[in-house]
Amino acid sequence: MKSKSEIMDIISKLDHHVADDFEEQDLDFKQWNHRSREDNVKTMISYAVCMANGGGGSVVFGVADKVQGINQAIKGVPFDIGIPELQKRIYEKTDPHLTPSFDDIFLNNGSVRILIMNVFPGMPPYTTTDGAATIRQGKDCLPFTGTLRRQMIDTSGQVDFTSEVIYEDWRTLFSHSAMERIREFMSRERADHNLLALSDEDLLKSIGGIKNGYFTNATLLLVGKPDAIERLIPQHKWSFRKMLSDTDYSNRDDGTHAIPVALYELERYISVDNPMVTLESGLVHPEFSTYPTIALREALLNAFGHRDYRMSGTIMLKQFRDKLVLTNPGQFIGGITPHNILHHPPVARNNHLMDLLDRLKLVNRSNLGVSRIFRSLLVEGKEPPIYREVGSNIELTFISSPLNKGFKNLVKQMVDEGNPIDVDHLLILQYLMRHEQVDSVIAAEVSQRSIQQARELLSKMFNDFILLESVGRGKGRYYTLSRKAYELLKENMKYERQQSLDKEAVKIRVLSILKERTLTNKEIRQLTGMNSKQVQRLIKELEPDGVEVKGRGAGTKYLYNPSK
Repeated sequence: MKSKSEIMDIISKLDHHVADDFEEQDLDFKQWNHRSREDNVKTMISYAVCMANGGGGSVVFGVADKVQGINQAIKGVPFDIGIPELQKRIYEKTDPHLTPSFDDIFLNNGSVRILIMNVFPGMPPYTTTDGAATIRQGKDCLPFTGTLRRQMIDTSGQVDFTSEVIYEDWRTLFSHSAMERIREFMSRERADHNLLALSDEDLLKSIGGIKNGYFTNATLLLVGKPDAIERLIPQHKWSFRKMLSDTDYSNRDDGTHAIPVALYELERYISVDNPMVTLESGLVHPEFSTYPTIALREALLNAFGHRDYRMSGTIMLKQFRDKLVLTNPGQFIGGITPHNILHHPPVARNNHLMDLLDRLKLVNRSNLGVSRIFRSLLVEGKEPPIYREVGSNIELTFISSPLNKGFKNLVKQMVDEGNPIDVDHLLILQYLMRHEQVDSVIAAEVSQRSIQQARELLSKMFNDFILLESVGRGKGRYYTLSRKAYELLKENMKYERQQSLDKEAVKIRVLSILKERTLTNKEIRQLTGMNSKQVQRLIKELEPDGVEVKGRGAGTKYLYNPSK
């Protein structure tokens, strides 16, 4: 991609050249069609796909590429063309979704506007939603044929940004403080004593962090000095914001420190306002924080380990009054979605980095990290995490919720009885804490399992754990919490009726689903346990957040429209 200054430098040379002379793999110029705005949007969509498949690049709109002379070549773009609307159209018409960034350049004392579309590299192949695709090859966008796609697939498995070697003296890049953080993590995770006894250099060599006397990008991310990382991997950034509202914050910090140091700093900020609850249990009084340390650490390590380092952007942690929101650049890959992330086989974008993190005992490569995030929240009766794909970023939300002592006691008693329950069972129990009943279809959605697997989960909870009661037969069968479950949860619930979700948690949950798909009044009633009027009031309260009502009567649907 090209910077604005680079584009300006090229424009200054157009009296003696045509723009086509400067077009290359990551740069193209396009004249704006003032007769048809829709044709320009279609061109943008096509070039977004072309550049994304070709490794990213910039397309400059408003410049004729075959005309010499600045005044003759600069045709400009209308001033009423809105960037958010262009991004929305491109996002909707590409698969996987693309969200280019745009820059304006104003010439002739602001009377002429040029628009630069910057397309970030991602994980091709990309197509338009009707299946069309091209790929940038030199100065041209060529049809993305089967042969080209096969070549890309064959080579993409061998390309790993984090495995690239840095041909500089590694000792000038090395951070002793980052290495100390790693050793602290390793000791806490009971790493091999022989590994811990090695010198820093020998330890890094033993795990593959030093190759032929040089660091890799992954090694630099783990034990590099901030200034070295900023110079060699400028896209590695992390940020923290203590939010007062959606737009205002009271505290901020940004850095380019190595991952272990960044992890320490971000955890430190959260610990300042992470209320603790003490659970009295005999002589032992364990403490539980609002956001479990395990969940937060696993989430941060996943964000650093799986972010797309070919894209600019920062790993952003925002702490609101009622939630934590963590975002990292990059989309889900390898078939992973928010709806199957819990049980999908592990897929790594940065294989070398994840391998080093695994060898250092910072992560587990068997996809147990996501499961640990879910479990550490669920065993305390808290809301499960919410994953979303937002443009070219992955967003993870933790909803602030207190320790549910009754739920914690239930889990403990099941373990004492020799019936340890796993994440799938915990998800179903957590759902039933807020709803009166569950069937196999809902259980499958909640646990991210097939319907057949969900039936087996419900059967085990009914027959072996005695935590559920079965009502009805055949397709009409559903389950409720058993008297035993209510007895164990009696500190928080009554057998006759369950508590409803906290109102703010309801809003967050419903809004997160609306950002993925439309909902009906009935679906929200099933999701929240509200009645029809309560759902209508809830939607009214969500209107300032971009929720719209479409249709009337039984055909009414609710949808999310951020441009509202």
